Amino acid sequence: MRLRSCLLLGGMALLLAACGRNHPEGFQLRPLVERHQYRVAGVAAAREDGLTFPTRPELSLVEHDHERRPVVLTTVAPWSWRGRIPRGKAALHLGMETLPAAWRTPDGITGIEAWVVAKDGRQREVVAVGRTRGKDYDGPRWLNLDADLSTYAGREITLEFHADLLDLPPRYRGANLVSWGPVAVSAPPRRPARRPNILFILVDTLRRDHLTPYGYFRDTSPEIARRIAKPGVVVEDAYSQAPWTLPSVVSLMTGRQPGEILGADLATYGIPDGVEPMAERLAKLGYATGGFLANPTLHTGAGFERGFATYYAPPPDVTWIFRHADGLNEHALPWLKAHQDRPFFAYVHYVDPHDPYDNPDIVNGKSPFLPNYDGPVTGQWIHNIYTGYSPVPDLARDLPQIQALYDSEIHFVDRYIGRLLDALGPEALANTLIVFTADHGEEHHDHGGWKHGQALYEEQIHVPLLLRWDGHIPAGTRLPGTVRLLDLLPTLMAVAGGPIDPVWEGIDLLPALTGKAHLPERPAFSQHLAGGPLRAAAILDHKKLILFNPLEPFVPKNALEDYIWKKDLARLQPVELYDLARDSKETVNLAATSPTLPAIAARLAPVIHRRLDFDLPGLKVMTDGAPAGARLAGSLTFERPPDRWVPYFLGCEDKVELSGRSLRFDLLASTLAKGFRVEGDGGKIESIAATLDGRPLPPAQVRIGMDTPYAGGPIGPAALLAREWPGLAHPAGGVRLWVHDMASNVKRREHDPETERGLRALGYIQ
Repeated sequence: MRLRSCLLLGGMALLLAACGRNHPEGFQLRPLVERHQYRVAGVAAAREDGLTFPTRPELSLVEHDHERRPVVLTTVAPWSWRGRIPRGKAALHLGMETLPAAWRTPDGITGIEAWVVAKDGRQREVVAVGRTRGKDYDGPRWLNLDADLSTYAGREITLEFHADLLDLPPRYRGANLVSWGPVAVSAPPRRPARRPNILFILVDTLRRDHLTPYGYFRDTSPEIARRIAKPGVVVEDAYSQAPWTLPSVVSLMTGRQPGEILGADLATYGIPDGVEPMAERLAKLGYATGGFLANPTLHTGAGFERGFATYYAPPPDVTWIFRHADGLNEHALPWLKAHQDRPFFAYVHYVDPHDPYDNPDIVNGKSPFLPNYDGPVTGQWIHNIYTGYSPVPDLARDLPQIQALYDSEIHFVDRYIGRLLDALGPEALANTLIVFTADHGEEHHDHGGWKHGQALYEEQIHVPLLLRWDGHIPAGTRLPGTVRLLDLLPTLMAVAGGPIDPVWEGIDLLPALTGKAHLPERPAFSQHLAGGPLRAAAILDHKKLILFNPLEPFVPKNALEDYIWKKDLARLQPVELYDLARDSKETVNLAATSPTLPAIAARLAPVIHRRLDFDLPGLKVMTDGAPAGARLAGSLTFERPPDRWVPYFLGCEDKVELSGRSLRFDLLASTLAKGFRVEGDGGKIESIAATLDGRPLPPAQVRIGMDTPYAGGPIGPAALLAREWPGLAHPAGGVRLWVHDMASNVKRREHDPETERGLRALGYIQ
C-alpha cells in the first residue's frame, strides 16, 4: 500500500476569500479542500455554509485493494457540508475507508461503518449507510455509497458525514484515519461542457471477427452492437502495433510505435519517464482521470498509471487473471458515477476473454453456445495447449468447444460493458466520446498456433474499433481504410482541444470519423516484440507483407521457448504476402507465385525497413536495387574487431563471415532487400570492396550514410550516420551502408522485477 500525505495549511484570510455571497450548489470534496475552501469548527468565519471540519483535514493518495485514490483524511468525528442541492436528478456519491496504517495497529480495527444524514430545517434523514468488517476480507476495501438527493433539489440543506471505526481504541480517535474519496454532490450538467467526456473501453485478447458488429455468426456482443456500433461508427480495418498486451498498450497510450520505446528485455516493458502517456496529457487539459485495468502486467510502477488520479490494477499474480468483468466494474462504476458533472477521461481495460476461458456462465466446463460437447477440453486447458503440455485430443471435435468457450467470454464481458454504459446518465452520455477496441486478438489454430504474441496474422493484430459520439459521429456508419491504434491518442487530443505532438506517428481520425474528410492512405505496421528473432508486418489497401528473420541467432532459454520456437520455425515463412480482399483468412501465401510481388514489395517493404531501422543498433549493410538472382559479394575491413554480425532477412544461400577485423559477404539478391548488421565498436571502416556478379562496383553504386557515394579510403563513424532509413533504390544495383543515429531515441526503462513477475504469471516467460 502506498501513501503520500501533505498537511494543508491555510489562514483566515484564505477562508474569508473563499466565501462568496451565494450559497454553494453541489460540491466535489477534494477540490474544495485543495483550494482551502473550508472552515474548522470553533474558528470564527464570515459564514457558516460550505465545508466544516472538526479539525484540519489532510490530502493524501491512499491505496486499498490495489486501487489508488486521491482522498481527504479526517478524524472519526463528523464533518459537514451546507449548501444548495443542484436542480435535476441530484445525487450523492462517496467512497471511504480507513488509512492503511489503521489496519495495522496493535489493537486492530475490525471494520468501518459510514452514514450520511441530510438536515433540512428540523427534519433529519439518513440518506446513505454502509458497513464493512475487515476480518471478512483479505484486506480493507473501499466502501462506496450512493444516495438519491432529488427530493432536495434546489433546496439548501446540511449533509453530515459520519464514520465509526469499529473497536477503535480511544487514543486513535484524534488522528486523521478516515479516507474520504471521492465525495460529490452533483446533478447532470444543464449544458454540454466545452470538452466532451472520453470513455475508453478496451477488451483484452478480443478477436475482431468474433464480434456481432463485424458479422460473426453468433450474437456474442449484443450490448456492444446496440450501444456503441449502432449509434456510432464501425472502423473496418484497425490494426494493433503488436500481438500482445504490453507493447500494444504502450503504443496506443503514447501514439508511438512500441519499438521506439521498448527493447529486447521484456521485463523493461512499460512507459518510460520521458514519454507522456494519454492520461497525463488529458489531465493537463483539466480532465478528471480514472484508470481501471484488469491485466496484471499493467501494474502500478510500469508507467501506465501516470496521469490517472484514480488507478486500479491488480498485482503481477496469476490468480488475478481468473477474475472477471464484474470485478472490474466494482472499481470503475463508483468512479464513473461520481465524475459526470465535469469532463472526465475513464480508461476501462477488461481482461476477459484472455485465457483461461472461464466465467460464471460456463458450467461444468461447457459453454452455453455448445452445451452438448462431450469431450475433455475445458477453458483451463488453453495455456497448456499453447505450451504443448496438453495437446488437443481431437481437433475436429475440440476446436468448436474452444471457440464456444472463447465466445462465452466475449458474451460475458459484453454484458458488463452494457452495465458500465448504464452508469452514464443521458446528459453525460450525450456529451461522451466512447472508444471501444482491443489490444490484440487470439489464435485458435488458424495458422497452426494458439493464444497470441508470436505471429502477425489477422486473428492476432486485426482488432475491432468502434466509436460513438452523439451529434458528431454519424450513427450506423462504417469507415473503410487502414487505421492504427496509435492513431487514437492524436484523435483524442483533437477531440479534447489539446496540442498535437510532432513525435507522434499517429494521425487525427476525427475528420474521417465525422464524415468531413476521407481517411488518408497510410500503412499499418506491427511487430511481435515477444523475444526471439524478429518478425514484422505492413498492411495497406488490403495487401499484407510479413517478414520473418529465422536465421537471427537465438538460443531458447527453457523448454517453453524451445517448444514455441520449433513450432514457429515449422509454420512461419521468411516472406509471406496476402491479398486480404480475396483471402481474409490468409490461406494462400503469394510471395513465391505473385507476379505483382515487386510492385507490392516496393510499397510495403520500406514500411517495415524504415520502422525496424529505428529499433536495431549497429552498422547496416544492405543490398540496394540489385536484380533478383544477382550475386553481391565484397569485404569490409574495420579499425578493430567488432563484436558480431547479425543476419537481416538473409537466406540459406547467403554467406557472411567475420574474422577479426575482416568481414566477407556473398549475398544472392532477391526482390526484397536484405543484408546484415554489424554490432559492437569496430571503429573506422578502413576499406570497402564489392562486386556485382563478379564485376567491381563503381563508387556510385556503393552508398554510405544517407546517400553519399563512397569515394574510397577510411570511413569515420560520423559519415555513416543517418537520421532515418535512407531507402534502397539504386537503379543499377549495389550496396548501402549506414548507422541509424539513435541520439534522440527514448531512454528505455530498466529491468523491472514486478513486470517480470507479471509476465511469468501469465506464461509469457519462464
